[in-house]
This record gives sequence, structure tokens and C-alpha cells, in this order.
Amino acid sequence: MKDSYQQNGYLHVPQAIPPTDLDPLRAYIHSQVGKYAADMFSDGKIKNPFDDLPFGQRLAALHRENEIRLRSWNQPALGPELHALIQHPGIVDALEPLLGPNISFNGDYHLRPKMPDSELTAFPLHQDSQYYGKQSRHAHIITVWIPLIDVDEENGCLYLIPGSNAWELIDSKRDKNMNMRSFEDPEERGTPIPMPMKKGDILLFSNMTFHGSKVNHTDEVRWSIDIRYCRTPGTYDAPQEVLDGEKFMRDKLESTKRPPFIVRGKGATATYEEWMAAFEAFRS
Repeated sequence: MKDSYQQNGYLHVPQAIPPTDLDPLRAYIHSQVGKYAADMFSDGKIKNPFDDLPFGQRLAALHRENEIRLRSWNQPALGPELHALIQHPGIVDALEPLLGPNISFNGDYHLRPKMPDSELTAFPLHQDSQYYGKQSRHAHIITVWIPLIDVDEENGCLYLIPGSNAWELIDSKRDKNMNMRSFEDPEERGTPIPMPMKKGDILLFSNMTFHGSKVNHTDEVRWSIDIRYCRTPGTYDAPQEVLDGEKFMRDKLESTKRPPFIVRGKGATATYEEWMAAFEAFRS
């Protein structure tokens, strides 16, 4: 497992999470979509709140009535269901061989509603450190990407370039959709491969691995969530450039008011109430 991750820059773990364990988060997100629909209906932005449509279809129907320009939509996921998922044993067990015994959620997550036929929610191939900042290139941050429905090439699964984690950070800049565009074409150095996945699968990849996704060509929203993890500060030795890069990331996330918490190993994890209190402390 570790050798494959180090060589390829990613690791696909089928059925790491029992699919039913994702149902509480799906239900919570669906309830938040309902509140969003009610507000849009009350404001006269839509003629139908589509109360009878299930997860995956309701937001798509709202989008057809009134374009929803969402790339990530974090607030509807922020509840005890997300807190439980962040610490899910299936995720943390997959992380431990890669990060060691002392693991923390670094505070960063993104709920992704990939809208039907939306170029805005297609992401060109990129390295996450292009978004984080150059100082993060020596840090080791693992994204755990979790589809909340089955994903394939038609509805916008991820693509990754195996081995690109060993490349240097490629210079880039944002385009009109605020996506990072590399100054050189990563496909000239490696071939991206699609990663179809089932609900319950997880995909782990590093902040230096090139990845992206294409347009969703179905009539339903492709829901996914990605959660970021790192080694717990103060529990490991590393070269100074690595320590500096990881401190840069901690400072960056603190400045954007995203509190971390320990999920395994030394130190106490945060309860949901303590995590919410940390958010409040950042806001005050």
C-alpha cells in the first residue's frame, strides 16, 4: 500500500467505508438543499422547489431553473455527520501506513456538487499545492476524496497522472473560473487515467499529484467530498524544508478560520461541540 502510494502518488481503497455509513451525511446535505430550495422559492427565483426529488436530482433541477454557480459548497456539510466521517476508521486505517500513527484532520474540506453540463465545476489537471502556495510544496498533505454516489467518466470521476507526485511544483495562474492553469501541459509528461469509483470507495492522493475532473454529462449532480489530512504537529522529525512547508499550511488554514483536530494517536481528538467552539473562537 505505502509503496504504491509513494510510486504513483495516489491510492484507491475500494469499500473502505460501508456505503450505509455515508447515508447520514447524504441525508443532512439533502436537508440543506431543501432549505436552499425553500429560500429560492420564497425569493421568487424558482417556480418549483422540487420537494419530491431525491438526493442527486433536486439540486440539478434547481440548477436548471436558475443557474447555480457553485464549485464547492461547504456549509451544507458542516454538522456532526461530517465530524464523524472525518474520523471514520476506514479512512484513518488507510491513512496510517502513509502518515504514521499520529494523524490530524488539517481543517480543510470541500463539498463538491458537480452540476450537470457545467464547465464551472470541471477542474483542469492541477497540483493542490498550486492552490495552497509554493511554500507548501515540501509538505505532505493527503486529500481523501470520497464520492457520495457512484462515479464514472460520464458523470465526472477524477483523473490522475500516476507518478506526478515526484515532479516539481509547476508554475500556474488562475483562469476566468478561478481554476489553476499550469504554464506547461502536464499531459506532455504523463497520461491521466480515469478513476471510476463506487459509493464507499475512497481515493487518497498527495498535494503534488496532478488530478482533475471533466464535465458531468448526466442530468444529476455528482456529489463528492474531499477531506485533507496531515501528520500531527510535534509528533515527528523531518527535514527543515518539510517542517517549514507544513507550518506554512497550518498558518494558512488558521488565517482562513479552519480549525484542525487530531483523529488518531497522541493527543485528544475534538468532540463535535469542541470543533464548533473552535470555529466560534476563530470568528470572535
